[in-house]
Parts: sequence; structure tokens; C-alpha cells
Amino acid sequence: MNRVVFGTLRRRWLRTLLVGLSTLVAFMLLGFFLAIRHGFAVGPVQLGANLLLIEPRGGTTQLPIGLLPTVRSFPQVRAAAAIGGASMRYGADARPVGVEGLSAKAFLAISGLVRAGALPGAEARAWLADRTGALVSAASAHHNGWRIGQDLVLHPMRGAPQRDLTFHVDGVIAKRNGVNFASDVNLHLGYYRRWTHQDTVDAFVVQARHARQADALAGAIERRFANSTTPLRTQTFKSLLQGIVERLANVNAITSVVIVASLFGLFLICFNTVIHSVSERLGEFALLKAVGFVPARLVWLVFLEAFLAIFPAAAAGMLCAGLIVHAIADEKLQLPGIMLTPAAVAVSALIAIGLVILSSLLPALRVVRLNCGQVLRKG
Repeated sequence: MNRVVFGTLRRRWLRTLLVGLSTLVAFMLLGFFLAIRHGFAVGPVQLGANLLLIEPRGGTTQLPIGLLPTVRSFPQVRAAAAIGGASMRYGADARPVGVEGLSAKAFLAISGLVRAGALPGAEARAWLADRTGALVSAASAHHNGWRIGQDLVLHPMRGAPQRDLTFHVDGVIAKRNGVNFASDVNLHLGYYRRWTHQDTVDAFVVQARHARQADALAGAIERRFANSTTPLRTQTFKSLLQGIVERLANVNAITSVVIVASLFGLFLICFNTVIHSVSERLGEFALLKAVGFVPARLVWLVFLEAFLAIFPAAAAGMLCAGLIVHAIADEKLQLPGIMLTPAAVAVSALIAIGLVILSSLLPALRVVRLNCGQVLRKG
């Protein structure tokens, strides 16, 4: 009996191919957008659940470096790093380069670059021992042709007060889960301060001992400096990133609209294909019913035809979505958590089964109610 279905699919190979391609594209989009939604939902939490960003309230001044020991004295603080930044130029074509001065040991502890494999331990130790050395990002190293062991010179932007900056490349920081955790050039804070002749920085990054303490720690730091000459604004990285995401777009709403529209269009294509296939073969179904096939077996034929046209292509679409997410999305969007979860795969499988059932329901009902004599007389 199943050979009847396979024979139909082979005879109508072009129609089967077009339905399969439509299903593949629709489920590839479905899987991709489900992965994006997961990334925007959990990415900010994974990226900075226990991290705080401390800036001067109002953003009009910089932070005195002398405040850092007070921030580190809070019992909930595991590590705190000061960060100062400047923009420079490199090469004859004056390519822009971001430079940051960092509390070296605290930066390595907070970022976890060595543990994550983004920075070899030997390169980290070389940087800690070299007070005029720098860690450069992999993207900048590739773009500018920098290599470990080089001595490089950066030039200030036009009109900027800085002098030329000379540094030694001690290591290259790779991306971690598709995210750049560092600027183009990362210097020791002491060397950065001597170069800029400043005792102020742009911000402090604080790592709480436990993620659940982050909100309470943020409030405690703000209260401590509320009446000081430099009142502070403290935000958790989680709330900061979620705020940025919410300002950019309502990701869930956008992806939901795209998913529903693509699936509805796919349903119309599949339903139209199955009902046309059944209409063309009413004589076959009437003959099968006349020779004793029970309605359940005829319904199974219709369902099997819809299943073979939709489900394998849906599985291939999800596989393509997984490959795209792995190869492109996490690198371009630079947000951890962009992945096809088992729950997303299960939801996609249920949607595919639902499409099969909905596409074959009305055609199967038509076959069950078929008047054999009338159809056979029409030939």
C-alpha cells in the first residue's frame, strides 16, 4: 500500500521538490529565529550575571583612580578593574584603533580569558611581566597584520592631546563564544596613566562573588558614594545589556511575526499540494475503497503522503539552521546563547507534525466520504 504513495511522489517529483524546498526554507528560518530569541533571552544573563559597571553619575566627569580601593573593600566584591580609553590611528591610512588601560590582574580574573581558552596562559604571563606590553584583539591583529613580538607605534587623532604610543605585542585575545571581551589594544593601567598624564579613568568593572549579590552590591556602592564629590551610577551588566536589547527592538515580537507568516504561507502551500494530489487520484482511492480498503487505511495513505513531503524537508531545514547559527550568527551578533536548544528542536518537530495533520485533514475527510460508484462511473 505504501508503494502507492511513493509512486505518486516519484510521478509528481517536481511538485514534491518545490514543496520540500519551501518547507526547508521555512523551517530554516524557524530554527534561526528560535536560536536568535534564545540568545537575546539568555545572552545578557550569561554575559554579565555577576558583573557591575560603575560610572560617574551624569557622565560629565571621569572617575578618580583613588576610588578603586574603596570599591574593592566591599566584602561582596571578588575583583574590580579600572578602565580608561582613547582613540588612536595606525598606519599610513590612519586606521582607527581603540586603546584601553586596564587593571591587569583584575581584568584577567574578571574576563576569564585564560580559563576560556581565548588567551594562552604563557601570553597572559608575558603581558603581566611586561609593563609596556599590550594584549591585542584577534580582529585587530588580523586587520592590521600585527604579530606577537612586534613593537608598534600608534598616532593620536587629529587635534587630540595624546602623544604617540609605543607598545610591545605580548598576546592576542581570541573571541569567546563569538564575543570580543577586549578593545583593540589593551595596556597596563599604570602605563596608560603615564602616557595620558591622568589619574582618572572612564569606568570601573566589578565582579561580585555571587550573581545573586549583584543587585544588592550595586545599591550598596551607590549609597556609599551618594554624598561624595563624585557620586556614582552603578548598573549590572545584565540590566545594561537587556536595556540595550529592548531599545533596539522587541526581538520576540519581530521574530514571532516572521515565524507565523512563514509557517502560515507554508501551510497554504502544503494544504494546496495535498488536496490537489488527492483530487487527481480520486479514482485510485475509489477503487481501493471498492475492493475492501477500510477508511483508516485510506486516511493513512493521505497522511503518509503529506508526512513524506513535509517532515524530511523540515528536518533538513532545522539542520541548515543549526549550521548557519554555528557558522555565522554567533560571530556576527556577538552574543552568547545563540543556539538551537533541544526545546527549540522539539517545538519545531511538533510544528512539522501539526502541519502534516492540518494539511492532510480535509483531503483525508474527502477520501473517507468518497462515493465509489459515482467516482468510478465518471472514470
